[in-house]
Amino acid sequence: MIKTYGEEKKIPGNAEWFGWKEDLDVKYAHKLLFGKSISEVIKHFDRSPIERADELLFMPRKAFQYYIFAFTEYLNSNDAIGASDAASPFLRLLIAREKRDPGSVMEIYEELFPTINFVAQNQARFDANPDIYGHFEDLARELDEAYKKYQGKGA
Repeated sequence: MIKTYGEEKKIPGNAEWFGWKEDLDVKYAHKLLFGKSISEVIKHFDRSPIERADELLFMPRKAFQYYIFAFTEYLNSNDAIGASDAASPFLRLLIAREKRDPGSVMEIYEELFPTINFVAQNQARFDANPDIYGHFEDLARELDEAYKKYQGKGA
């Protein structure tokens, strides 16, 4: 299992969740996750990864940058074997989140990279048929290209 980077960070508080009341999905995420550590919330990614990905997409940046590591921990666990509906939404979430909130993923890309690479290189582990889910390596390449552009901007 890959080291959880989120546990080294402070659990997001009110300041990091600022604006959470503005979106219905984020309201539910706040109810589910607020004040909890990575290890306390991993179970929610096992039960409903598509819903968690949707919530993470709209979550305030600092809360997203913490709780995305619950998703990575889940994907790197044996519980995620066969979880095509977790692996695909994870990669697509990162792409969509960066487009929606530039920098939100790129700021933590180096921490996310081991999981991005793991998912991309192990598509069969997640029983994610490329004819249905596309090729995870292509999605990972898209993220890598975005990171190279981000670095080129002097970030």
